[in-house]
Amino acid sequence: MNERSSKPLSPVLAGPVLRHTSLNRLTLWLVGSCALALRLRLYLQDADEPWMDRVLTEKDVTRVRFGASAYLYLIDVELNDSLPANTRIGYDLGVSDDTVDSVGSDERWIREWAPHLCLPGAERPDFVIRERLDRIAHGSCRRPHSAASDGMVRVDQSLLEAEGDIADRPALLLMTGDQIYADDVAGPMLRAIHHLIDRLGLYEETLSGGSVSDSKTLRENADTYFHREKLLPDVRSNEALIERFFGGVRKPVFTTASAHNHLISFSEVMAMYLLVWSPVCWELVERDQPALASKDAAVFQDQQAAIDDFVAGLPQASRALAHLPTYMIFDDHDVTDDWNLSALWETTTYEHPFSRRIVGNAWWPTCCARAGATTLTSSMTSCRPSRNWPPPQSRVACLITPGRTN
Repeated sequence: MNERSSKPLSPVLAGPVLRHTSLNRLTLWLVGSCALALRLRLYLQDADEPWMDRVLTEKDVTRVRFGASAYLYLIDVELNDSLPANTRIGYDLGVSDDTVDSVGSDERWIREWAPHLCLPGAERPDFVIRERLDRIAHGSCRRPHSAASDGMVRVDQSLLEAEGDIADRPALLLMTGDQIYADDVAGPMLRAIHHLIDRLGLYEETLSGGSVSDSKTLRENADTYFHREKLLPDVRSNEALIERFFGGVRKPVFTTASAHNHLISFSEVMAMYLLVWSPVCWELVERDQPALASKDAAVFQDQQAAIDDFVAGLPQASRALAHLPTYMIFDDHDVTDDWNLSALWETTTYEHPFSRRIVGNAWWPTCCARAGATTLTSSMTSCRPSRNWPPPQSRVACLITPGRTN
């Protein structure tokens, strides 16, 4: 057993991400490694004592388990009294093992389990509820192995530059699509995804209608790195669609030119979100190279340098997400290139069990990752792909824990 695989799990693996703020409401997203008891404290500017100190209950928290050591939490708190606008409001989250009877037993706070989320000299993250949205940070198309630097690091830099002047701080962050590229994944990222799946015991699934029978077999397949185009369903639309969009060239539904490491399983997509939003999860995985042909090994090494740069900036990126209300929408690469391009594309894709599963496996985690002011279950209703594609009910039933469901 290597050092990383034997390292104890942090109680919080990713987040908190600040998803929504208003005078009377606060929404946070995080992923924990176990069932957590949660306590939220809010601090008005320069105050030492909390303005609010609340043990969170099922009314405030929706919890979804997606692995042996993976629990997604959506914290959505309605406040009894209004928060002030245009002032810094600190927040802290106390976490402890939910299996311990005594509330508050062995409680740990953000400064202990995620010090990288605090600005220099601060004890906890903070946010500002702006009355006027006159400064907004915007981003899209975040690809970890891009040659460009991660724009999220620049967002964090803007927080540092603003210091105590809230007028210079962005009021919120808009991320308008392609938060991940499920259809364009670097080899080192896919390798880390597989290590994280094993480390956290993310749930496996059966893959019907494909060349691999289940998600574990997928990871073990000889074509799982750099040759997944051989595993993707070669579903082709009729001549009318081909002629209109592709100039008469026969082309599979999965049209991306970078499908060599296309994400397929539910656990792969969930693991990628953890790895693009949290430096903590990278401490749990080995950055090793699988057995590859020489050509693929050369690509792997080139991509490794870009991934290393991306990972180095994740503490700053996650700090920005902890301080700025962050609102997100889908775009096609979050699922697959040309996703839902036309009704004909939908008909072709959703009538094939394997392609339908691939789309669903990317879509449902996307709802989980972006859930903000709505709960996860309402997201499952509103974000469902067209043509009545249902969520995998057997999987959802085993994931959602008792508690608030709407």
